[in-house]
Amino acid sequence: MSTCVHRLTVALALLGTTALANPASIPVDQAYLDQQARQLTQAITEAVSEAGGNLDSQQLHLVFAFSTGHFAKDPLMAEAARVIASNVAEQHLVNGDQLSAYAWEMTVWPHKGQALNPFTVGSDRAALRASFQDLWPRSAQAGSEGGHDTEAAITQLTQTLGDSRNAVLVLLTNSAASVAGTQAQRTIGENDPAYLSALEQWTRVRTSNTTGASLQLGIRDDQPNRTFDAVIVVPKAFEGAALSGSREDLIRTQTAEAPGSQSPARGLPSWIWALPVLAVVGALLYGLSRRRRVSGSPAAPRVRAGKGNWTLQVAGRTYALKDVQEGEPVCIICGPGYPIPPSNPSYVLLSSPTLPPVKLLTIRRTGKTLTVQPDLDIALEEGSPQSIPAGQDADYTLSVRGRAASKPNLPPKPFAATVNIAIRPEES
Repeated sequence: MSTCVHRLTVALALLGTTALANPASIPVDQAYLDQQARQLTQAITEAVSEAGGNLDSQQLHLVFAFSTGHFAKDPLMAEAARVIASNVAEQHLVNGDQLSAYAWEMTVWPHKGQALNPFTVGSDRAALRASFQDLWPRSAQAGSEGGHDTEAAITQLTQTLGDSRNAVLVLLTNSAASVAGTQAQRTIGENDPAYLSALEQWTRVRTSNTTGASLQLGIRDDQPNRTFDAVIVVPKAFEGAALSGSREDLIRTQTAEAPGSQSPARGLPSWIWALPVLAVVGALLYGLSRRRRVSGSPAAPRVRAGKGNWTLQVAGRTYALKDVQEGEPVCIICGPGYPIPPSNPSYVLLSSPTLPPVKLLTIRRTGKTLTVQPDLDIALEEGSPQSIPAGQDADYTLSVRGRAASKPNLPPKPFAATVNIAIRPEES
């Protein structure tokens, strides 16, 4: 019996080692992780913007740091973190950008791929993807006792980056809160002099008062409770060399020029080009039939929709929707006392004295709608709309709840709030 148990233990250990060495054997939801990567990219872009930079026109050194203490116990989370990092880098870095990868537990430790830092992005996009297999850490630290010290990692990595003003540090970890793996281990804490010194030159983006995370990322669409944290750290003042064009245009051009790529239109059957004409004709016929039905029915209330320019009104502030690009925030709603970045009019503070000084909601422009995105520790109550038509004169009530500390060093407490917003036509 003991021999069988021993063989089974060895087999399981070998199986786990094989899975870590061969990430392709770990099943991940690629489409879902690509969606998570887009959320992380958006958070990075916003952090750089608040630091005075513009990633659409400036060069970037993207630095990923992986907390590896949980790699052996949770290879799926480890692989999800690597896939998301790969997607962000492949889809948003352009020629001349740099990419680095570090591993950390209680301190930063020298993993194999660290010798490649910093990797400079070139024109071969296939080589860029292949380089990730060597760059990302694949295992826990030798002799790992688990645990991770987020503040120690930030301190060490910002010291390594030195005066680099175009670097963005993204720490990926099962929890942004520092945790000792054994009783003998000690975390440095947020009052450590070296950590506080680092924050004089760098900004740690915090949207969670409970864990200290900047963003929470999912692992699988069918497992919504399985998440891990991203911590974004940016220079106080971001300074990157100018790109030769907009990042979006450069990515489009470089992707099209990559070996093996081809125009999406190439090879399409000739009849496909008739579809737009058929769509227009169909729309006209539908409009005529609808007009006949409406003219013969009782008068209905008129709804002003889809004509002219529209605004979003919240807490006495008015935001013109025509001035906001696709995917960008129209406004960011926060509790009173939240530290608003300088020269950023998109932030609006609510006046309720019962609210903590936290970020509550971000309202983004998404096509012809506005998307309501609650922050990390915030939830929308049932009945509150998550998507709002951007061209319809109407009022909406958003009910939110969450947990946050009202003051530093106090435990988080539950809170609830109601936010009233309105969509109105722009006054001429």
